[in-house]
Amino acid sequence: RAIPAHPLVAVRDSPHASSPRVRRAGYFTPRASRDSGSRSAGGDDSQAGLEVVRYGLFGGSAATYPLRALDDPKRATDAHTSTSYDSSRKVNAATTIYEDGPLDALAISLFNHKLLSTVEDASDGYGTRLSSIEKEGLPKRGFARLVALAAKIGSSGRPAEAQTRVVTQTLLSLIPPPVRFLFKKLIKPSNWVDEMNAKITVGTFAWLVGPCEVVPRDRDGTMAAVKLKKCRYLEQSGCVGSCVNFCKRPTESFFLQAFGVDAHLAPNHEDGSCLMTFGEPAPVDDPAFQEPCYVTCVNAKDTGSRGDSGKDTSGGSCGPCPKLGNQRS
Repeated sequence: RAIPAHPLVAVRDSPHASSPRVRRAGYFTPRASRDSGSRSAGGDDSQAGLEVVRYGLFGGSAATYPLRALDDPKRATDAHTSTSYDSSRKVNAATTIYEDGPLDALAISLFNHKLLSTVEDASDGYGTRLSSIEKEGLPKRGFARLVALAAKIGSSGRPAEAQTRVVTQTLLSLIPPPVRFLFKKLIKPSNWVDEMNAKITVGTFAWLVGPCEVVPRDRDGTMAAVKLKKCRYLEQSGCVGSCVNFCKRPTESFFLQAFGVDAHLAPNHEDGSCLMTFGEPAPVDDPAFQEPCYVTCVNAKDTGSRGDSGKDTSGGSCGPCPKLGNQRS
């Protein structure tokens, strides 16, 4: 039986669809909108244009976005690859197609190998060796496997701080200890170092978060911030708590421990983007720790959180996501 095509693939291959807009992630350059050249005149959904962004190691990966979903986040597309967001937090539908290049796929595979070791590491009293049946139940490869292994860490019983700690150690294992030591010993924090870290992030870590580009830092205009177009991990995990415990906090801790550089990640749960600013520590009362769950978050439903009234309010109206714990920067 023929396998049904992804809805976006059907749009892309439609004879009525306009040519996709293609660009490469990297440096921010102010420019006029090119949407009018990427859409059909009729405005019909079936004829909506696409934006294809090349990114990752040597630009070998690609992310395909429907322009209509980018312009109006409240619109949802029924697909199975990533997630869209809306301000009411009631829409959690797939809109992005990712195609990993060979080098990015290799980086994901290496990280998955290290994540599996973290899942099974019982040195902190939480990890357990997975049975052959449990391993068979995991996705075989790719980013889906990464998300599944992250979920295993999140459901291991570790408190939020312990999750952040083990994921940070996994990230640090990607950088040889002598390199980390020499960097912190020889290179002191400065605007130049912040700019360099922004460039490194776009060039070597986009496989983890999707297309991103260097943008000016808000406080002084230094090119020391990175804007994630739509965080791939947040899209595919669909969990506010996992965003903080597996991505935001470990990344902030990673840059501080590996390179001695402050970094602040500010996820935007209205559109799925994220702003990573180097040279700035996360605020003590970080708004990220007060974010509620998405209505469609499976983890929130599993948690079964309840409000003061005693009614089940999991999945969007429960106040801060229960998986965040009582964290402060």
